[in-house]
Amino acid sequence: MHMLVMDPDPATAALLMADVQAQGFSQVTHIADASGLAQAVAGNTPDIVIFNYHFDRPDSLESCGLIRLIAPHTAILAIASAGPAIKRLRSWSRDSGALDVILEKPYLTQRFRAALGDLVQGKQASRAMEVKAALLENLLPEEALTAIDRNATDEVEIFEGTVLFTDIRRSSEMITHMPPREFFSQLNQTLSIQAKLVRDYEGSVIKFTGDGVLAVFRGMGKSYLALRCAVELAGNSCQQIFPYGIGVAGGLIMAGLVGDSGRAGQKQQYDVIGASVHLAARLCNMANAREVIATQQAYAAARFSHPVTRAIGRVSIRGFDAGVDCVALNPSPETTVTATGT
Repeated sequence: MHMLVMDPDPATAALLMADVQAQGFSQVTHIADASGLAQAVAGNTPDIVIFNYHFDRPDSLESCGLIRLIAPHTAILAIASAGPAIKRLRSWSRDSGALDVILEKPYLTQRFRAALGDLVQGKQASRAMEVKAALLENLLPEEALTAIDRNATDEVEIFEGTVLFTDIRRSSEMITHMPPREFFSQLNQTLSIQAKLVRDYEGSVIKFTGDGVLAVFRGMGKSYLALRCAVELAGNSCQQIFPYGIGVAGGLIMAGLVGDSGRAGQKQQYDVIGASVHLAARLCNMANAREVIATQQAYAAARFSHPVTRAIGRVSIRGFDAGVDCVALNPSPETTVTATGT
């Protein structure tokens, strides 16, 4: 917990710092005037500022306001003598909203320590919430965070996109032949590499499916980016440890929160659904390790030339009445690009 004592009087500043340090806070800095304030606050943002206001130094209020501007989340405890000083400080605080706590001198040491303790507890609780929020953010897909930013969590979004699925081959068999911790570590490494490649090609990871990834590409060049990503995924070195197949399909996608919405507080998760999502999953199941199977429609839309492309032709896929024309792509040292496509 970093504290900053702002006091132009060396004697009272020394007393304040000694009192704070007596409470077990060792990281305490003293600033006498505004000359080094901006650098001190910006270089090592304090958690709490103790501001000793002197009536004969009205310009120090501007310095206090500067702290709030530079470090808006820093808590400020201000103290001032009874009479005109405390009146001016309270008036300024009402107008600026810059102060969290105001104490009138002379005050009891216990009162000062109690006020400081309350601010410390508040900062610790705020830190814990920030850590928790960061952890929760890691559990949410990028598209879900975007939906939250738009306040659109209760709405279904429908858009044209390209879906990419990966799935590790024989993962159930491998987990029985590898130490569990090693399997888990290697699995996380493989999924992390896949997720990074998706992001590199401007896609969004919707979820990890246990031993694979579901990703969506949208906007201009979606098919092209998805196919380029898929081919690079097929040739990535992580295939040597956990070989996987890849499926790619495009079409209408519905996105939003799915789950139990019947009562408040019930669990829901962000997901994408639609025929194209199911189709990409089916194609992924058909693909061999280190192979991409994509719909002919997605391949044509991408305008993407690949030297080892082979036509599979029309295949019957469960859940689709009509056959689906597909192509298979295998990794190769180079990829020929004719256009960026759609």
